[in-house]
Amino acid sequence: MKPSRKFLVLLSFLALCLVIPLPVFAAAENQNTPAQPKRLAIVIGNSNYQSDRYEDLPNAANDATKLSESLRRLNFEVVVGTDETSDQFEKIFERFDGKLDGYTAVLIFYAGHGVQVDGQNFLLPVDSLNPTDVGNLTAKAVKLNDVIARFASRDRPTFIFLDACRNTPLGLDSAGVGRGLAQVEVGENTFIAFATQPGNVTVDGAGQNSPFTKALLENIEFPGLSISDMMIRVRNATEASTLGNQVPWDQSNLREQFYFTELQVIDPQELGATLNRILQIPSAKAKLMTQLASADSDLQSTVLLLGRQLPEIVRSADPASQNDAGQQQMASLAPADLEKNVASALGSVVSGSDQTGSDIANPHASDVSRRVQAELSRLGCYRKPIDGVWGQGSQKALSDYYRQTKQANAVPEPNLDLLGDLFLRSGRVCRQPVVAPKPVKTATMDRARDGTKASRSSGRAPQREKVQRQQKARPAAPPPDIGAGIGIGGIF
Repeated sequence: MKPSRKFLVLLSFLALCLVIPLPVFAAAENQNTPAQPKRLAIVIGNSNYQSDRYEDLPNAANDATKLSESLRRLNFEVVVGTDETSDQFEKIFERFDGKLDGYTAVLIFYAGHGVQVDGQNFLLPVDSLNPTDVGNLTAKAVKLNDVIARFASRDRPTFIFLDACRNTPLGLDSAGVGRGLAQVEVGENTFIAFATQPGNVTVDGAGQNSPFTKALLENIEFPGLSISDMMIRVRNATEASTLGNQVPWDQSNLREQFYFTELQVIDPQELGATLNRILQIPSAKAKLMTQLASADSDLQSTVLLLGRQLPEIVRSADPASQNDAGQQQMASLAPADLEKNVASALGSVVSGSDQTGSDIANPHASDVSRRVQAELSRLGCYRKPIDGVWGQGSQKALSDYYRQTKQANAVPEPNLDLLGDLFLRSGRVCRQPVVAPKPVKTATMDRARDGTKASRSSGRAPQREKVQRQQKARPAAPPPDIGAGIGIGGIF
């Protein structure tokens, strides 16, 4: 019996489908896949100046190297230079003339000597001439306003970070030369951050990095942190580490908020496995404990940040610590067992003990409270100071958390089980923040209320001072609802 004509046509069609459609659908899928955003970072650190009249700055090159590593992890295309001459500066910038249209963001970081002359800011290359006069001082210098004009664009954000407010070798008695850096004209859709406040000078730092860059490194990779909230953290950390002598400032004309890393929904098992892996490596655990010493550092963000750095840490760790068995075991646990094991692991972190399980030392109640406050702050439920004091504000924040997560009959006091639950929770839980404490009444506030203008030396109008006071009254944790185009701080 011969097959029917319809059957033969159907058979031919099916055979054709086996040959053709896969590449066609693959091509269509590739066309619909959005391209990865292109980000450019130019990172320069000048440490070794050729003239003896300029103090060498050992940390400037270290700052550039470490920040470039962070930016690569954040999917930036990074061009890094150390000890750059004036010609090398120009070659780096010329490399991108007319080639910036494909980038969604541009970041420029400079660490080294910088001066202001007649209200203009200059970045000094390592071959700067002996500063016998102002002409020699600026002969080979790079004018900051030229950099802004070269890279700023309405169509994409441009970020400039300057750890360059060092004192000038000419001294303050030189005509037109002032302390630190001066006010700048911010380009459109541009954000400029300075390592210290107007007219002040910075220090190179006693460690491997300057105080400003150290704070920047500790916060730039925090998941879901806007640039405005990141700078609040950087400002607080720098001010604390310099005993109030150095307060970073920034100027913003951004058209929308920017995030170096997007807020992520984290797989709880992967998060637990990362925590377990960190605790298995002594150097990683020590780094975790050091970073958690900051009151506004929450556990989840710190663990995620260290998780990004684990490959580098493991390479320099004891080979015996590279066993993945513990990580695989944590990743395979059922949810109830996962929460139990995470609570035990966090107990060792909070108490500072090397033991887990039944052998763990009981952490102090205030330490647990402080860590719970930090996690509630990350989730948008707590907006008061993270101090370990479990008062009405903390109780209200926890009640809001339970209500939003629909948890009934939950314990009203902080403990390790609660801490584990908070640690494994990602995203924003509470949409409305707990009311922050009101600013403390000061003489400056009285003058502003009476309509007295701020002094010209402050560089800010009364309304700007009011905004600055309100920001200082807030804790460093990010707000639950993030607006667009917010500028933080004052001006240089």
